[in-house]
Amino acid sequence: MNQNHDRRLELSAKFMEMGQALTKEGLTLNDHAIIQSGNVFIMLGGMIINDIDMFEFIDYCSKFSSKKLLDGLDASGSDLSAYIKASNDISIEDYIKQIRNQKKKPDE
Repeated sequence: MNQNHDRRLELSAKFMEMGQALTKEGLTLNDHAIIQSGNVFIMLGGMIINDIDMFEFIDYCSKFSSKKLLDGLDASGSDLSAYIKASNDISIEDYIKQIRNQKKKPDE
């Protein structure tokens, strides 16, 4: 086995142990957020072994984070939010330029 695989196995065991401890704590405290965080660590423990599973999970996390950011922009009534909605094919570079231009506007 190569060094990366050995390290992944070691991390898998640590994630699972942490997940199990959090799940038990959550059950004791009747706190479902702690239980679910434990379940996430257990899931990571299984996924870290498989590159494809890990990349898919990270892709979903990125999409969730992006949605949360866009929801925040929406709630604030940002002009940038309207621009993003109007431009489905916006590049990351253009998006960054728009953010920088927003920051440069005086009196805002």
